Amino acid sequence: MTYLVTIGLEVHCQLKTNSKMFCACPAEYGADPNSHTCPVCLGMPGAMPVLNRAAIEGTVLAGLMLGCSTPPISKWDRKNYFYPDMPKNYQLTQYDLPLCLDGAVPLYDHCYPKDMQKEIPEPGKSIALTRIHLEEDVAKSTHLGNSSLIDFNRAGTPLMEIVSEPDLESGEEAFAYLRSLQMILQQGGISDADMEKGQLRCDVNISLRKNAEDPLGPKVELKNLNSISAIRRSIHFEIERQTEDYDRGVPQIQSTRRWDDDRGETQLMRTKEDAHDYRYFTCPDLLPIRTAPLLEKVRPLVPELPHQLAVRFENDFGVTKYDAEVLSSDRHLA
Repeated sequence: MTYLVTIGLEVHCQLKTNSKMFCACPAEYGADPNSHTCPVCLGMPGAMPVLNRAAIEGTVLAGLMLGCSTPPISKWDRKNYFYPDMPKNYQLTQYDLPLCLDGAVPLYDHCYPKDMQKEIPEPGKSIALTRIHLEEDVAKSTHLGNSSLIDFNRAGTPLMEIVSEPDLESGEEAFAYLRSLQMILQQGGISDADMEKGQLRCDVNISLRKNAEDPLGPKVELKNLNSISAIRRSIHFEIERQTEDYDRGVPQIQSTRRWDDDRGETQLMRTKEDAHDYRYFTCPDLLPIRTAPLLEKVRPLVPELPHQLAVRFENDFGVTKYDAEVLSSDRHLA
């Protein structure tokens, strides 16, 4: 049987700042393990966080580039959970008053996989966003057989979470979404968005249902996705897996699965937590911020978006549509 596919993406993107989100440690990739740490990013008792202004401004700039609105007041919350990569046992993040709301990511035609650029089902489509909030990254875990190593250099790095509405319908649209978003963030100088360096990471939420009028099916979240092509492959596999289960009468449950790229399959990790399981509450160590001064400062910094550049290159310089897309896809080349 054929089912309707619904996909939402949660993209985590490190901001391009000199220091971490809540302390003065360098936010530097490739340094010796655990060399950029302090009592704040190690979660020592009594250590107090201080906000990184550049990270907040970068998030607001990303929101303006993607057509988001910014509420007058934004605040910080604690998301409580126990993981070895978060020594405080809570993450400083944003829950009900994030920096950015709504907005959309345009799917550029040349960002689809090469094998389907001539047969795009819905050219010019945009994917609506729910929100963009700012938080701190966790430490990097390296698993070696029966042991794990933890590098806290990454802990506390400013991290945007860009949450889409469930508007995507295929692995190919997810591929185009990530490449288009990556291009926009690079264009604004907000992030290098290099997936190989872990600067851009993505979780995929996917569900199937029989008819458009039916409620969305149980959400299955896919993790451990380290490339855009792996995200496309994992979505294809998960659609097939859920389709076979439904055809056999096996119901899905809300769960988290990991992608094994070597085997080309997803594997169950755990049943999924809901928001109340994280016991969010307002962070007592950080004051809310008024966003009007930030918007006033950042608005003049909004650059031309890639599609605006492409149109200008065509009109002003007479280049072909293809050449204009290639030129506008790279900030330095443009």
